[in-house]
Amino acid sequence: MSRMRAVLQALQDANDRRDRAAVLALVTPDVEYHYHVGSKPLVGPEKIGRFLDAYWGRSQDPEWHIETWAEAGDKLLVEGHDAYTDIASGERIVNRYMGILEFRDGRIHRWRDYFQLGPVPG
Repeated sequence: MSRMRAVLQALQDANDRRDRAAVLALVTPDVEYHYHVGSKPLVGPEKIGRFLDAYWGRSQDPEWHIETWAEAGDKLLVEGHDAYTDIASGERIVNRYMGILEFRDGRIHRWRDYFQLGPVPG
């Protein structure tokens, strides 16, 4: 497993444990996260931490699957799906996504997620 892929695996594991400090330890102090194209990016670990608090507060039973990945230079491209249960409705939500992570000094510096809204075709 490459170094970048190992960092992402550590982030996935921390997300599953809902370990805010462990997630934020894997990003640079000036990290920029585009969680949705067209939305204002989150800049800095504290903003990402608040985003995680809100996300984790409305979801449970997370699953994050990476099916395909590619690396070039300091970039890791991943494709897969994530799933969670919406606490308010009890509905299981599945999102297909593509993510591009840029690394600096062994940590995530920039991250852009692209995902499909609405039901995922079978």
